[in-house]
Amino acid sequence: MTAARTMRALQLRALGHLDEVELPVPRPKPDEVLIETVATTICTSDLHDISRNPFGIGLPRVLGHEGAGTVAALGEEVAGLSIGQRVAAHPVIPCGRCDSCRRGLGHLCDDMGHLGLDRDGTFAQYFCAPASRVRALPEGLDAALGALAEPVAVCLEAVRRARISPGDNLLIVGDGPFGIIIGRLALRSAPARVVFVGRHEFRLSQVPEAARINERRTNRVEAAVREASGGQGVDAAILAVASGEGFQLCVRSLRSRGRVVLFSGVEQPEAVSLLPVHAKELEILGACNDQGYLDEALSSLSDSDLRLDSLITHRVPFANWREAFALASGRKDEALKVAIIFDEAVI
Repeated sequence: MTAARTMRALQLRALGHLDEVELPVPRPKPDEVLIETVATTICTSDLHDISRNPFGIGLPRVLGHEGAGTVAALGEEVAGLSIGQRVAAHPVIPCGRCDSCRRGLGHLCDDMGHLGLDRDGTFAQYFCAPASRVRALPEGLDAALGALAEPVAVCLEAVRRARISPGDNLLIVGDGPFGIIIGRLALRSAPARVVFVGRHEFRLSQVPEAARINERRTNRVEAAVREASGGQGVDAAILAVASGEGFQLCVRSLRSRGRVVLFSGVEQPEAVSLLPVHAKELEILGACNDQGYLDEALSSLSDSDLRLDSLITHRVPFANWREAFALASGRKDEALKVAIIFDEAVI
């Protein structure tokens, strides 16, 4: 067990109030690993949790779910990991008992645990995770990039659900970090064309192989998508922004027997006609979490051809965490993933 007794952490104490606090270092359960955090990245969902708490998180709660660090202690039942080992953790924790888990769909667990939601997360100097959800970082992969293991894993799920075949036309709506990751991963499936729709030139430029459409600069987005897809429409569309209007664009852009993947949840979608779904035999698919892609995600992060290291645009010391959140929430023309870097533990 680490010699540290207390740790610094960022705790959501009330809506809109994320505060730095000092807490006891958690103790791992028999099947858990205690990880000393080296880096944790800020997700858009963290910003939503702070501003409006859409998942109804019981407060106070240490937020954060994208983290990597070093093993500080092991539960008595843990094997295969060692103290001091560099690791990343997946935040989704299936129960292993429910109907979905028994069907091999642990990522859709009916009684799911999740770092930063029903248990304290990675915005702290230490956090615990089940050993089954922890992986050693590949040699040469730093902790900030390793913290992106889960974001890459869920993007792999979206790409799998889209069933992209060589020669397909693919539309991605949403130019946030997830849309960028999806775009880069999808290129490995050899689509004929990738059309990337967003609002920020800096972000759109992150997938230079794509036909890029800035919806702020055209009032004919749907026509621009069709033109960019050779006048045919697209075989698959992935919605990577929580926008009802974006969902409509995806559906209207599909050719016959096309499919749209809802990667981002749309809480209040705009009305969409189901007639094209019937008449063109379209598919509407969800993509939530990932069905066991953590190892592949770490391999992808080590693949220099994917250039995923460029997603970490800012590395901010924990002492300046307010600056990190300001970058993540308000500087979309220069920031993608912002990593909070921890220094020595409080002893």
